[in-house]
Amino acid sequence: MVLVMSIIVTPFGVLAAIYLREYAKQGPLLRLIRISVYNLAGVPSIVYGVFGLGFFVYFVGGNIDQLLFPEALPAPTFGTPGLFWASLTLALLTLPVVIVATEEGLARIPTTIRQGSLALGATKAETLWKVVVPLATPAMMTGLILAIARAAGEVAPLMLVGVVKLAPTLPIDGNFPFIHLERKIMHLGFHIYDVGFQSPNVEAARPLVYATALTLVVIIMALNLSAIGIRNHLREKYRSEGD
Repeated sequence: MVLVMSIIVTPFGVLAAIYLREYAKQGPLLRLIRISVYNLAGVPSIVYGVFGLGFFVYFVGGNIDQLLFPEALPAPTFGTPGLFWASLTLALLTLPVVIVATEEGLARIPTTIRQGSLALGATKAETLWKVVVPLATPAMMTGLILAIARAAGEVAPLMLVGVVKLAPTLPIDGNFPFIHLERKIMHLGFHIYDVGFQSPNVEAARPLVYATALTLVVIIMALNLSAIGIRNHLREKYRSEGD
């Protein structure tokens, strides 16, 4: 789920930040958009879950079922909570983090580098995509790291858009197309809530809570360390060019 979320949020967040920083005309409208982005970062996560349920699941998923899977109705295929809608909801939740981090990275690129590229005959687009964006890649990775850290621990919105106590089938199996985005998923965070607070025998469930919490922390650390390693590699790669 986090990997699918990362694949979705990264291009949208980066492109939005590039447009706001490099192409959008400075003025009251742009300031209003930036304030809106900052406000979205502070919206409670459960609100994103309600929005994801209403828009992604019922509206988008319902229309997909009517267009592509009418023979299966009234049993929904995509018009029900699942892995894809959970990933989209998390991508929307973490989008402001990626936008802000990428914008800050673009703003730190010295003007002299841009001017030098333009003076050598490069167009604005070539300067942006071949010089500025590569130098800002570590900042983009920082935004992705923060997005992963926030998304991996979210539980409340996922309870509405795809997470269940016991999934009858896994979203990844040996049957084509191997990744089934429409299926419901289990989640370690929800498992902690379910075992720790819904179990009739608290003492017997306590070891399961500790083990699940440890597993979740280890997975989040592994994801973050992988992203940090990639960021540091990119930072060293472009350090000489930035200097």
